[in-house]
Amino acid sequence: MVMNPVAIMQRENARLQDENERLKAEVRNLRDFVQVLNDLSTASTTITSDEELLPLLERIFQKALGLLNAPDGSLLLLDDETNELVFMVVKGSLASNLNGYRIPADEGIAGWVIRQGEPALVRDVRRDPRFSQTIDDEFKFRTQSIAAAPLIGDGRILGVIEVLNQPGDAPFSESDLALLGLLCRFAGETLADIERRQPEGG
Repeated sequence: MVMNPVAIMQRENARLQDENERLKAEVRNLRDFVQVLNDLSTASTTITSDEELLPLLERIFQKALGLLNAPDGSLLLLDDETNELVFMVVKGSLASNLNGYRIPADEGIAGWVIRQGEPALVRDVRRDPRFSQTIDDEFKFRTQSIAAAPLIGDGRILGVIEVLNQPGDAPFSESDLALLGLLCRFAGETLADIERRQPEGG
């Protein structure tokens, strides 16, 4: 069978266009990532109060969702006194329900990340025994996939960022997890720097 050279060229052109769009998206993501790191570096020397901290956490988290193209997720901080994780920033359909909500620090994927101090990539939570159904059941939500990484600063685990339900047939890649892990590591050190510079009782 003789292939039509025009059809071959059209198919190759379409493939190259798809590849070009994919590369452009990766470059945009990397630029966004560098901008986030720059913002964090600036914040570590300018933020001096708790009132300024929440907007910073929101910016960090919004960038994490954008980098991983995820519609839902949360940033949780560890309450050492109660050994609970507190939902500080929540985006997506559960935002109005989960802000301020607390879970045991050893529960679910987030709890595993806190205990191990390392990221977790779960493409199908129903197949992972670490997953907890508690929030899904209580708020009628359906978690499908999770990428999560610890916020580590000054050698301490301060919290965790979880991003959920990336669209597509193969949600969340190892590259996604690596980006999230780097962002969380840098963000954790920024939070620790801010904490160190706050006055006693401030």
